[in-house]
Parts: sequence; C-alpha cells; structure tokens
Amino acid sequence: MKIYLKDLINIVNEKVYPVSIENYEVKDNVFIRRLCDTKGDLTFYYDAADELRVNYHLKGQMVCPCAISLEDVYVPFEIDEDDIVVSDPQKEGFLLDSNREVDDLVLSLVLPEVPIKVVKKEKIEYSRGDGWAFVSEKDYESSKKDEIDPRLQKLKEYRFEEED
Repeated sequence: MKIYLKDLINIVNEKVYPVSIENYEVKDNVFIRRLCDTKGDLTFYYDAADELRVNYHLKGQMVCPCAISLEDVYVPFEIDEDDIVVSDPQKEGFLLDSNREVDDLVLSLVLPEVPIKVVKKEKIEYSRGDGWAFVSEKDYESSKKDEIDPRLQKLKEYRFEEED
C-alpha cells in the first residue's frame, strides 16, 4: 500500500493506514536482516494548530544477526509514538517528502529501535580450526588463571641458599 501526499492534504478527521507485514527483507544494513509479523497502524490527522501529525503504533519482531555466530535472533519491538509530519529533511519530525510505501515508512520508524549488538540466548558453538579456536571470555580467563606470567618465570627457578 502506498501513502500519497495529495490524500493527506485535505483529510477532515483522520486517515488510518493499517500495517501488516509478514516478512520484509532489509537490504544494505548489518544490524537488521528483516521485519516479520509486524502489525499496527499509522494514523494521520490535523491538530488544533493545523499541523499534520501522525500517530503510529507498531508491534512485531525484527530479525538481527547474532554478534558471535551470525545466526538469526528474533528481537521483539513495540513502538507507540506521536509526531509532526515534515517534508523538509532539515526539520525534526516524521519525514514524508514524497509518495512512499507503508513498508518503507515502517522500516524507517523501526531503525532507531534496532539494537547495535545482539547475542542469542542459547549455548553458542564457537568455531574451531587447525591450531585455533574461538573461546568465550569466561573460558579464556579460567585458562589463564593458573598460568604464570612469563616475566616472572625466572623467579620460579630461583633457589634460596640456606645458611648453616
């Protein structure tokens, strides 16, 4: 569904656009892969000062890559906001500068909510190779706990001379 600016200019009460996104693939973004099961609505109306405003309520899931294994992690989100509609990118508000698809608008609303780092809750199988392995920080610290600092290794060989 497309939102046309000409339809919003002369609305009397409000204009509601329902949002129902089953699966929307996001391209060129390393923090989010897709939106899924997103429902809600975008409601456009004029306030007492004759400014075009939008109220949006969105609920769904975003699929983000795990920071360690790059597997899909489902992150729920819920957004309930009210904003002024602007047509100039220099102004602050909900930017609507041309006729746009509802899916693209929803993505622009969800992007600020995308977490920078997501780690899946299940046990992570770390990669291994010939002579190398990724380990968790906890395992690394426990393996280094019993190891002697190489700068102090010579002191271990020192023998005290006993006086008779």
